[in-house]
Amino acid sequence: MNIEYRGVDIEITDAMKGYIENKLHRFDRYLKEAGEDQVEVVVTISSVRSRHKDFAGESKTTIYRVDLDIYLKTLPNGAIHAWEEDVDVFSALDMVLDEVERQLIKLKQRRLVLRRKGAKLKEQMHTPQPLPPEDREKPLVVEEELVVDKPMSVEDAMLELEETGTFFMPFVDISTGKLRIIYRKKGGNFGIINTECKAL
Repeated sequence: MNIEYRGVDIEITDAMKGYIENKLHRFDRYLKEAGEDQVEVVVTISSVRSRHKDFAGESKTTIYRVDLDIYLKTLPNGAIHAWEEDVDVFSALDMVLDEVERQLIKLKQRRLVLRRKGAKLKEQMHTPQPLPPEDREKPLVVEEELVVDKPMSVEDAMLELEETGTFFMPFVDISTGKLRIIYRKKGGNFGIINTECKAL
């Protein structure tokens, strides 16, 4: 857990840092159960004078606002944010940490539900379904005709592949007259397979 401290009109003392770090360790279990190994935490403490005078009518009270942001690596729910205000900085810290704990428990429950749904879906996908009788008669390999309309450049073939949304497309290269196959790669770019077949 990497912790960054930001003080606005207040110096964050070592005592405050020690208090925060000690309290944050109670979240380690929730974060691990939610699948988070390493998180970024930003603690912002600011102090402002109250607009109203105290009951004696003397001076304005100082109010401390604590903002706590936890940035998670996995999706969904990329961040947790909570804030609280109090006249005592340690009370504000306690309240904001309690709110973060509530959000982490909810996050853990959501991730568990998603994991269960994912496992159920995976199990359904890997369970072979018996074929209906009409499909059992069909041959394993179906022969299809390959029709290449016209010779085209690699750029035109790339545009055609983008427009159709398919994963691969055979085409006759206009510059060589050879049959080539353009396909999408995992990285988002394209690959080309050169064949020794020439168009008639």
